[in-house]
Amino acid sequence: MGWTPVTKAAGTAGNAEGSTPLNAFDNALLAAGIGNINLVRISSILPPGVQLVPLPRIKPGAIVPTAYAAQTSE
Repeated sequence: MGWTPVTKAAGTAGNAEGSTPLNAFDNALLAAGIGNINLVRISSILPPGVQLVPLPRIKPGAIVPTAYAAQTSE
């Protein structure tokens, strides 16, 4: 699987509760509009010149390189 150079990036955020930390994380992804895609975690560094765009529609099941953070509490 090859990667094409990054020219655009979108940001989103979500928060949620759940019966387990994993369930809460999944619910937060759904709230952010990215719950039905496969996230491949990358570092948070974007190349120079990247254009920030609104979150596009992404096909369910798509493999998407993603920089993300999570915070949990009891």
